Amino acid sequence: MNRFTTILGAFVLIVLIFPCESPAQGIPIHKTRTVVTFGIVNGVPGVPEGITTDGNGGLYVSLFLLDEIWRVNPATGEKKKVADTPGSGLKGDLIGLERDPTDGTILAAFKGETKVDLFTPEHPDCRDPNDTVTGVYRVNPQTGAVMPFVTRGMGVALCFPDDIAVDQHGNVYVSDIELGLIWKFDHSGRGGVWSDDPLLGWTEQSGTWNSRDGKPIGYIGVNDIALSPDNRYLYAGTDGGPGGVTGSGLLVRVPIWSDGSAGKADLFAAGLGCNDGIEVGPDGTIYFADTCNDDIWAFAPDGKRRLLVASRTQFGDPLDNATSLVFLKGCLYNTELGFFKLQQGKAKETLRSIVEICHLGNPAAQGNYTPSPMLEIASPIPRPPAARPIHPFFSEPSR
Repeated sequence: MNRFTTILGAFVLIVLIFPCESPAQGIPIHKTRTVVTFGIVNGVPGVPEGITTDGNGGLYVSLFLLDEIWRVNPATGEKKKVADTPGSGLKGDLIGLERDPTDGTILAAFKGETKVDLFTPEHPDCRDPNDTVTGVYRVNPQTGAVMPFVTRGMGVALCFPDDIAVDQHGNVYVSDIELGLIWKFDHSGRGGVWSDDPLLGWTEQSGTWNSRDGKPIGYIGVNDIALSPDNRYLYAGTDGGPGGVTGSGLLVRVPIWSDGSAGKADLFAAGLGCNDGIEVGPDGTIYFADTCNDDIWAFAPDGKRRLLVASRTQFGDPLDNATSLVFLKGCLYNTELGFFKLQQGKAKETLRSIVEICHLGNPAAQGNYTPSPMLEIASPIPRPPAARPIHPFFSEPSR
């Protein structure tokens, strides 16, 4: 007994002098849970796409196929429908959401029901004269009232508005996944193309352009966007193109000058799968949802290190085409769109959920080295001349 006590005491002393590395110093012990799951209505799955905060500890979520906005209490999972958007029986895809901090309204991106052609540079659906409803809508969450903000019918040549970011002054940034550019409008809807940088479109670097054959793998450009806390940068993720499971997704950073104009974009990170969610935390950490691989990465503000904070394959997290992200009270909330299952006719197998990810760790201290993006020095291959079609009715936004 005395010998056992002596050995135990020596072991404790060794541990105190030479402590083992704690999990917090390596891969973080993250926690995930499913907050809420949406059902199937008349055969249509309620898959969530966009997500934002409600300014009072709750969340707003867009249902991609049902064209509805819901409020969700992340603590209890309670959910309630806020609005049908755009309403009036219009059908299409309800995508990105963002809350306007100046008045509490919601900005929602909507793509009208029409054929989407991602494999020809002309994008015929961009030129459809019958589509007057594609655009961004402003929603009053208290009354459910929906008003057009900028639409094709109002003279703005949006093709496929996907994600939205709003600054503290109510300026609205909108990504256009088919045109491969970012629009900017003031609170009243005046504006136009803000950044048409080649990194936002289809180039060799985004994995969507095959220079050897001189043809595209797919004309897919910038998907999600998010502002830095100081509003000095806008971060954007490229979708990476069809089948671009690894290596084709880009994390792009666009400076915002003092006059509100866009600076030259730089390639912040590369080597990832296709992106469908970007968020920037209060400390400047950038979160990137790789929807092809069902991974969520955290990048240090300087881009030198990255940390995997959630993963279906590596951690067993309940992710299903990890899509939009929002940061709330120290946790990330992620929508599970299940897009690939929808394309395979497996709607019932989609998770249709919102997942909470907490204990995220610090990529600056715990992350791995991130090498400089491939082809960073090489000039991006220009997009084809027809890459940004102009609506046949409008040469420039009319208001």
